[in-house]
Amino acid sequence: MFQLSSRTIGKVATRVAAGTVALSIGTATYYRPLPVPEIKSSHKTKDSSAASTTARTTACNPATNLIHSKHASVEPDRQQEPFCSKDLPYFDREKTPFLLSIAQSLSIGCTTLLIRLFMNTYGEYHITNDEHYDHFIKLVLGGKGRNEIKQPMITVSNHRSLFDDPGVVSCLLPIWIGIQPKYNRWGICSQEYCFGDMLPAIVKGYIGAGQVLPIRRGLGIDQSLFKDFASLVARGEWCHIFPEGGVWQWDELGGRGRHAVIEEEGRNVDKSKLKWGVGKLIAHAPVRPRVVPFAHAGMENLLPQERISRKTYLKEKLIGGEPLMLRIQFGQELQFDDLIEEYEAKHGKLWVYGDGDGRNHFISSETEKELYGKIALRVEHHLEILTKEVVMKGKD
Repeated sequence: MFQLSSRTIGKVATRVAAGTVALSIGTATYYRPLPVPEIKSSHKTKDSSAASTTARTTACNPATNLIHSKHASVEPDRQQEPFCSKDLPYFDREKTPFLLSIAQSLSIGCTTLLIRLFMNTYGEYHITNDEHYDHFIKLVLGGKGRNEIKQPMITVSNHRSLFDDPGVVSCLLPIWIGIQPKYNRWGICSQEYCFGDMLPAIVKGYIGAGQVLPIRRGLGIDQSLFKDFASLVARGEWCHIFPEGGVWQWDELGGRGRHAVIEEEGRNVDKSKLKWGVGKLIAHAPVRPRVVPFAHAGMENLLPQERISRKTYLKEKLIGGEPLMLRIQFGQELQFDDLIEEYEAKHGKLWVYGDGDGRNHFISSETEKELYGKIALRVEHHLEILTKEVVMKGKD
């Protein structure tokens, strides 16, 4: 009778495992997220500079949305990209290709373990273990009614460094939960950092398998990439967003600036420091999301930011310097039913995003943007308190 030695079995198992890993990485590369192409102007430098200024303005000012709306419809050209799926690579959990699910497990598992190793050797992290954190964990696991109705969860936090995701996010969950893709967040990353042209496709595939999508700075809340992110909220996933829209290392929230009241078209408008994208995600979700804030401090010591230019650089004494101390604190779940009900009583039912909703665009009206601003202001109020509290603890 033919028998295999344990050594032969070991070799075969190793080759099968290596082949599976290679195929899964190839699959992740094939299904990688793509950034939107650069918006090229046929005009000369003067005109293109003006267009650039307009794009930056429209990202913050809904009064000027003509060019913004046109550019927001620009989508990644998956047809022209080599070795790339022609369809969007964001699947329902049950329909995710087997090899892609393995790639997600590898990307999230390896990243989480490496971050934990780094945080427990180079420094340490501390999560305030209170009822708010316990509530967050139960929501991640699908409790509090989330699983029954495929209810999404949105977490919002301050943004202290370019390493916050995965540096902070990988420390939020107990390790046995954190290495499982189905319990992990979906996030967005500015495309010039995570999905730039200089990065090889395999790196973009690894980042994409880590449940990260690109977003284009300056295209605002109507862009196609943000619609892709919203579709994940519609499917009941946990999605994380940094509503400041950039890295700010103040003792308070950053974002639009310290002065939230600005002059717009001859009238004073209360504007949140935060970007309005979080308001759009909440307002138009098919199922009202569970919104949980948390604040953190400490990562700015690893990647400090020059206060005037806001350029980030690596800590000078990386070896032998002061150890990294990361502090994380969760807040009470936020509610927005009153704001949405008030809006719908005055303006009618809000449209919802998601697969098969029949809406062929993602453009917001001016009245809808006013609602987003009110939602963002409420998020800001709670997140501001959390941020100041966590930052002050580090100075005690």
